Amino acid sequence: MASILSSAMIVNAQSSVSNYVATTQELYSELQSIINNLTAAGFMGDAANGYKEFFTTKATPALVGNLNEPQGSLTAGINSMLETIREQLLDTVDPGLGKLNQNPGQG
Repeated sequence: MASILSSAMIVNAQSSVSNYVATTQELYSELQSIINNLTAAGFMGDAANGYKEFFTTKATPALVGNLNEPQGSLTAGINSMLETIREQLLDTVDPGLGKLNQNPGQG
């Protein structure tokens, strides 16, 4: 069964993306705290330095930059796409035309 795309669906999707970003930021903060505590509490040497270096240079960009940054991240792209759909498809369509399309020959 086909569904009709509505502005409410776009708003709900944008809200879901925002919730996802907030949740991932909270989880990243928890992970960062664990890493900081681990590397500060007796975990020293090359292994500790390598672990912290990996977290800083590899994990952080993947978990923060590529996923949640306001510009250029995956979630920013999704939000931009949703906004474009809303603006170009939903906000510009004449409701009367939509009703006419649903009931051809009735106008």
